[in-house]
Amino acid sequence: MNSILIALATLTRNVGPVVSSVLAAFLIIFGLLIIVKPALLGWIVGLVLILTGVAVLAGILTPSERNR
Repeated sequence: MNSILIALATLTRNVGPVVSSVLAAFLIIFGLLIIVKPALLGWIVGLVLILTGVAVLAGILTPSERNR
């Protein structure tokens, strides 16, 4: 379990705040779905696509150093 937490901490430091926020939201939603209704795991693919789309859109709309 400790190695998973270390890997997630390293990942969130390397990818930036937008992807880290999307990852956190995905993990929370995934955990709640598993607890409430295990049959809803098929919807996870749809949620991942939606959250990935939001992350890409936020990455496009967020100004970066080279665009300033």
